[in-house]
Amino acid sequence: MDFFKSALQTISLRFSSIAVASCLAILTGAIAAISPASAEESSIATTSIQQAPYSQVFYTGSIYAVKDQDYKPSNPKLGFFSVWSKNPTRNDLRVSVHYCLKDQALSEPGNDLTQMTILNNRQPLLTINQVIAEKPVHEKVTRPGYYQQADVPEDSGWIDPVFWDLPYDSDFDSFSPVYIPPAFCNAGFTQFEISPLKSEIAQLPDQTLQVQLSFSNGEKQNWHLGKGTVQALKQLITIR
Repeated sequence: MDFFKSALQTISLRFSSIAVASCLAILTGAIAAISPASAEESSIATTSIQQAPYSQVFYTGSIYAVKDQDYKPSNPKLGFFSVWSKNPTRNDLRVSVHYCLKDQALSEPGNDLTQMTILNNRQPLLTINQVIAEKPVHEKVTRPGYYQQADVPEDSGWIDPVFWDLPYDSDFDSFSPVYIPPAFCNAGFTQFEISPLKSEIAQLPDQTLQVQLSFSNGEKQNWHLGKGTVQALKQLITIR
């Protein structure tokens, strides 16, 4: 009788061990299933930076990156554009800044972007000033010049004074085309090394932040870094 009791206890213990092991396996699988994917796994594959989406980690085949833009609603070509990149081979972290701005004070010869500051409610959180490449401010065409036909108003018995100085045909039937000159901006490029700033980047709040661009002639420009970009940037720095 003792033999059978001992055998039953052994079988019971074995079943208990199997049950515990099964539960652990199921639990481990469940945890793995709900664990968030790494930044590498969730990154979007793309063939070029131009085709990549904004405010998301993407992979070009050589670098992981996040791009952002802040521009004038009236003209999307005028603004501040940035690409934050991580090269896993070199293990470096950089931000490339392109800008196209109307401020004529930036047009001084040799002027360039020397510092970018990230702020929250005007309080500096991150100062970026380790320049590794740059292209000084230069004039860039944002819209080519063109001719616009100016017709006489339908009531030709009275000509609005706004048309008095325009060239016109002698019969007053139609005006000669008016030349609209091209539009320009002050454009430039600067690339910064930001590898030493990983800990500061990791502590940025998950919200839209202010960006202040500081130029060598003392001029400053204020823009924004989107909330989605801030969140994606904090993922980017975790890539090894």
